[in-house]
Amino acid sequence: MRWILLCCCVLYAWPRLAFACELRVQVSDFPPYSYQKDGEWRGSRVVLSQRLAQKLNCGVRFYDVPWARALILLQQGDLDLMFNLTPTPARESFLWFSRPHHLERLAFATTLTEPQWQQLQDMQKLAEFPGIIALTQGSYMGEPMMQLLQQSKFRQKTLEVAERRVKNELVLKDRAQGLVEDLDYLKFAIANFPEYQQLTITPLRLAQTKVSAGFSKQSVLFAQKRQLEQAIAELDAEGLWFSELP
Repeated sequence: MRWILLCCCVLYAWPRLAFACELRVQVSDFPPYSYQKDGEWRGSRVVLSQRLAQKLNCGVRFYDVPWARALILLQQGDLDLMFNLTPTPARESFLWFSRPHHLERLAFATTLTEPQWQQLQDMQKLAEFPGIIALTQGSYMGEPMMQLLQQSKFRQKTLEVAERRVKNELVLKDRAQGLVEDLDYLKFAIANFPEYQQLTITPLRLAQTKVSAGFSKQSVLFAQKRQLEQAIAELDAEGLWFSELP
């Protein structure tokens, strides 16, 4: 009888043990999505990670990792989750993508003061930009921009770096005169950081796409895919998964 009771206890506890985990999430200095304040990570993606971890009965740990490096770590299974990703065939080989969690808008900003560049709204005119354009390595910037990057002449006027902070500093220090960046980030930075006020957000929008969370297929969490999908569906039903900043 004691053996039967012990087996029943183990079986009863198994679902909770199956969820005992640590959610390893990529973050970076990327307000309003993720940023540090008083030694703690904050922002909408941090809150969303915590909500998901709670649904899964997991702990959560945040890793400050550059964008391109994070993709490598996800491929290796050394990170579990990364937000703000556009699904592509190459990424789908090592990532499982959730339902969309955000509408991402990519904009072009410049430090040039000439009206023709501050009011830029034609993608083809971007090929004639007279300065250097800083880009984030590994970032998907919409099909028209990806095609433009196939032109060697245009490629020569771009500078790709692995980390967003380094990319933005290139422009702020006038080593580049334009950049492609998330629109909400640019608005936040210009409103809160004086050095960003030298930037003008042009009308040009390179892409407006719904982005998803990417989960490493090497992650222990991926083995619990059904529970993961259920947790995300519950957050979505509660109005806590998808967000669109004004």
